[in-house]
Parts: sequence; structure tokens; C-alpha cells
Amino acid sequence: MKVYFADEPWDNKPPPLYLKSTWRPQPEFIPPEVNRRLARFFRGIRRLFKIQRRGRSNLLPFQHKLLLWLKRQTRYLIAKTDKGLGPCMIEYERYVEFCLKHLSDSSTYETITEEQATEAASRIAYDIRAWVSSWRSTKPPVLDIASAKYILKKTADNMADPHGYFYGMFKVHKMPLKIRPVCSDCASVTNALGKWVDVMLQPIAQSMPSFFKDSFELKSILDETVVPRGARLCSADAVSMYTNIPTEPALARLAEYLRRDDVQRQFPHYNAECLISALEIVMRNNIFRFGDLYKKQISGTAMGKPCAPPWATIFQGLREIDYVPRYKIYLPLYLRFIDDVFLMWVPFEGSTDDEDNVTWSAFQAEVNDNCGLEWEFTDRGMKLDFMDMTISIVGDKLITTLFEKPMATFLYIPPHSAHPPGVTIGHIMGEVLRIHRLCSYEHDVTNRVCTFFGRLLRRGHNASDLIPKFIKALDNARQFLRTSKADRDARKAAKAEEARRRVYFHRTYHPQGPTSREIQRLFEEEILRPLGRKPFQELLGRGREIPVDAMIVANHRAPNLGNYFSYRKLSNRNGPPVSSFL
Repeated sequence: MKVYFADEPWDNKPPPLYLKSTWRPQPEFIPPEVNRRLARFFRGIRRLFKIQRRGRSNLLPFQHKLLLWLKRQTRYLIAKTDKGLGPCMIEYERYVEFCLKHLSDSSTYETITEEQATEAASRIAYDIRAWVSSWRSTKPPVLDIASAKYILKKTADNMADPHGYFYGMFKVHKMPLKIRPVCSDCASVTNALGKWVDVMLQPIAQSMPSFFKDSFELKSILDETVVPRGARLCSADAVSMYTNIPTEPALARLAEYLRRDDVQRQFPHYNAECLISALEIVMRNNIFRFGDLYKKQISGTAMGKPCAPPWATIFQGLREIDYVPRYKIYLPLYLRFIDDVFLMWVPFEGSTDDEDNVTWSAFQAEVNDNCGLEWEFTDRGMKLDFMDMTISIVGDKLITTLFEKPMATFLYIPPHSAHPPGVTIGHIMGEVLRIHRLCSYEHDVTNRVCTFFGRLLRRGHNASDLIPKFIKALDNARQFLRTSKADRDARKAAKAEEARRRVYFHRTYHPQGPTSREIQRLFEEEILRPLGRKPFQELLGRGREIPVDAMIVANHRAPNLGNYFSYRKLSNRNGPPVSSFL
């Protein structure tokens, strides 16, 4: 492909939703020398991967036996915990009971039969096809061809298993024990359309006054904030935000906003009626499975849909536009990440504590006056745990450090795990940079890096292997902090240009398979620079250059323990069906 289109501008930025092309140029349109080099390379690759090697397990015999027992037994279930606290084990019956207790809310969920679910999936797929046809046939077409093809193809593919899968993540950090309801929607019949809606809504959601992208952007805002005298910090958390946003009022509010002329001028990338009709299909048709049960969500944000986060962000953001300006003198800072609010409250000068408490109560009532969506507020104070930081008021500044949950287990990948070598160095580089970016004091950065180093040692890594990686990570973090945003953007653009001149060799990584260096050396010797022959870039002649400078070996992971013990598709497990617990 790079040879065939060597004279054409190479578009390295495909649209957000597109199907990879299966077209390839015919061999006769490619210089014979290119085909010969490719043939020699692939012969060498087949030899590399055909070498018979006896696989050496990275597990001990008792670990093998334990994994087989865990897989076969029916009494226990390996589940995930909320807030990234690691895996947990629970009796299968208790897990089902926890989930059924949540799903028993008849105001949110409706039980349907398998036949009704199958019929609904066919109807939804028909509605999606009709939607695509309608908005492609306008003059000019509202829906671009790449998105239309993507939605139609993925919707058809997902009809083989058209519903999402419900599962629960345990909130082990809270008593009494509860679950966080989750719906895996990546292969549902509405998933492709939901991704298109997400692309349309994201710019609008990010324009909400309280929006911030992530912890790093929050840290930048905090660093620029001058704290007024008497200020206190507070956070608010929505109670089951997704299920408590009523579908019809939310659709009406978003539809009214999306149809406004000023909004459409600000965001010309969407057509209001097209987007609203897509939202209605996605939000009114959330059907999922839990074991052999089928449920339809009849109220609330459709769980698991790709567009759920921007939908919820805009719904609350439109309400904030009404009340936040009225409390501006009390709120020098008001920020929100979906269902988590961070605010700074300053009493009005000269007001008594009683007067301030009345105003504070009135503000909380305003926040909670949103179609039944409830928010729980923490006490106002000088220190606050928010996102993954602890934020403190020191003088007129906001100081931050990392916040780590008391029950965090820090289950870092051990050295004997069958992961590509780059995973460990990538983890170290990323975590050391994160520490430098989120901690305010140098001594705190040093202590956190040393703690991280110690945790890796306790996971079985050797200090002699880790030290060079940490030195590299520290240099990278310091260089990043010294570099301006403009320079970082320039470096990113340069790396994008380098990526444009690469090809990628994809393989599933195995620790006893050919190394990346062996594969790259074969590419270098057989294609890029064979001994005594022209460099690959110059094969076309007449001043034409083939834009290929290197090959990257892209390692894909094999199925891991999470896949091995996946509990999303309970119908595949041995044991009593979920319906038997009703």
C-alpha cells in the first residue's frame, strides 16, 4: 500500500468511525523487486515461527491445579471490585442475589422473555438501518459515508449476539457490601450507533462550564487558583447517576438544547434532528442479559452505552448553567467529572455562620433539584480527597499529593508474567511521570517514587533490572516538566510524522517466541537494506520515495486470567441458572 500510494499524500487521520479497507493493489502494479523482497521476508518469518520449541510454563504445578479447580468448580465466582481494588471471590449464589436485588427495581428494569428480546433486537436493527438510509438520502447527505458503512456493518455483525451483558463490581471499600452495576455493551445491536452519538456529543459535553478532562487538567486548574481567605473545599457525588437520570425528561432537555440556533452555530459538526433521533434509538432500547434472564431498562441513562458519559455530563451541565452563576460569589471554583463535583466555598464577607449555613443549604437544594437526581456532599474543610489526589489549602494555594485507597492491593504485573518486556518499562515511565505531575512538593515526589520502587520489588522484580528503568523514567519526567506545551505539541507532531513512515508487524506475544529484534533484523536485511542492493525507499526511481523507514513489532497479549475467569456470560458456567434464584 505504501509503495502503490508513494506519490499521494498519506492520510494518517482516518475519521472517528470507519471500516478498515480490505482492498490491496494487484501484484502487477508493484515493482517486481518489491514483491521479491516481501516474499523473502515472509519466507524468513515462516521459518522463525515454525521452529519447534517446548513451551516452558511460568506457573508452578500447584498453580496449574488451582486454576483448573477454580475453572471447574461451581460454588464460587471470581469477580472484580470497584475502584480498581483487584479481584475478589464470592459464593455464586450470593453474587446472583446481589445482582438480582439491583435488577428487581421495577421502575428501572423490566423483565422480558428471550423471544421478546430477539424480536426487539430485530426491530432495533431495522430502525437503525432506516435511520441510516433516511439521513444518507438527504441533499446533501447529513450522515457521512464512512460512518454509515461503519454503523451498518457493525450492527449487522452484532446481531449474532445482540444484547449487552450485566455484571456487578463489588464495593468492598464500603459497608454494608454493595455492587456497582455494569453493562458490557461492546457487541450489542446499538453499540455502533451509540459510538456515533458519542462522537457527536463529546465536543458539546466538553464545552460545559464545569467540565475538566482528567486529573492532569484538574491539577493545572488548581495550580492557577488563588485561594480566598476563609475558603473551604467540598465534593459531591451523585447517587446512582446513570439509573437516576430519567430518560424522557433528559431527552426533552437535550433535544431543546441541541435545536438551539446558537448551539448549532457553535457546533456545526452535527445535525440536530439526526442526532436527536439517534439518541432516542440508543437510550430507549437498552436490553441486556444476566445469565438466562433478559432485562430492558425502562428509565435512566442506558447503562454501558458509549454515549452515556457525555449524555450525563450535558444533562447535569445544562442544570448547572442555571444555578452556578447565582452562587458565583460563593463559588470561586466549581468543577465536575461526570458524577463527581469539586467545589470551593467562600462565605460572604461579614455573614455569620448561621447565615452561611442557610446559603449552603439553599445551594445544596438547588443542586438536588434536577428531576430527582440526588447528590451527597462531604463536609466543607481544608483538605479533600478527590479523583486520585488529596487536595489541601496551604496559604493561598492548593497543594496536591496522590490519593491511594486504603484497600488498594497494588497488583502490579510480576516479572514472570507472559507480557511483552515493554509493558514493565511503560508502566514505570507512566507512573513516575504521573507522580511528578500530580504531587506539588519535591520531597513528596521522591517518597512516592521510592514507594513505587518498593512495591515492584515486593512483586518479585529485581532491583538491578529496575534501577536503569527508573533512571530513564526520572529523566523523562523531568524533561517533560521542563518542556512547554507548545514544544510537547511539536514533539507529538514529529512523532506522528515518524509513525507515518513505519509499517507494523502484529503478533500475539509469547515469551519463548521470536524476539522483536529478530523480526526487525529480518525486515532490515530482506526489505529495507539488503546487502548490495538499493535501499527500499529508492526502488521506484525517478526521485520517487517509498515512505517506509522502519517496522514496529506490535505485540498483542494472549488471553489473561481476566478472560479465563470472566463472569459476564453466566449462562456459560456450570451450575444453576440465574432464573432458579427468583
